[in-house]
Amino acid sequence: MIKQKNEDIAYEKIKRAMMLKRLVAGQRVTEEWVGNELKMSRTPIRAAFNRLENEGLIELVPHRGAFVCNPSDKELEDVFNLRIVLESYAAELAVHQMTEENFQEMDQLLEEERKAYEKKDYEEFLRINAQIHAYPARVAQNKFLLQEVEKLNQWSDCYLILRDNFYSTPMNQALSIPEHQEVVTALKKRDIAAAKKAIEAHMLSTLNDLSERTSIFN
Repeated sequence: MIKQKNEDIAYEKIKRAMMLKRLVAGQRVTEEWVGNELKMSRTPIRAAFNRLENEGLIELVPHRGAFVCNPSDKELEDVFNLRIVLESYAAELAVHQMTEENFQEMDQLLEEERKAYEKKDYEEFLRINAQIHAYPARVAQNKFLLQEVEKLNQWSDCYLILRDNFYSTPMNQALSIPEHQEVVTALKKRDIAAAKKAIEAHMLSTLNDLSERTSIFN
């Protein structure tokens, strides 16, 4: 039980350090350094590293150690272009199945997203963002589509954590919030062409924003 608890603590501390840009892309992170910082043995730290590698946040290099991932613009393009295809398809499947209750739930998610941004709660923002993007696939009840959407969203979170300027961007400049609203508005109208257009515009906007930041300090 204690080992699991320490693993969770190490995982959360390292991930938060990345969110706060205290660990940057390409930086080496050693078990010894984390152990000294957190006052714990290497076993839970090694387990935390494995979890972070599975999420795409760090890369474990044999005989060299752990490095914070540094995604290329090509990887970003590949992920976001595939997300456009899958999330547009999910919207097409779900648009005529969505009920008034579904729309109310999406409105609630948008409100929670705004609150998380106002509070600068990055972890909560990412959690809600993932729910918004997966919502149509969930309504469509296509478990294979949902799995792929959630997997790609998880990879996208890695890029956001490593490149996004969440903490320094004021609320009135946060593009994702009005862009999500555009998608929901189109779904409410059951206008699949408009929904697909809004999904693509949102993805390309995010991709363009992240691609411009070749340095974490930009």
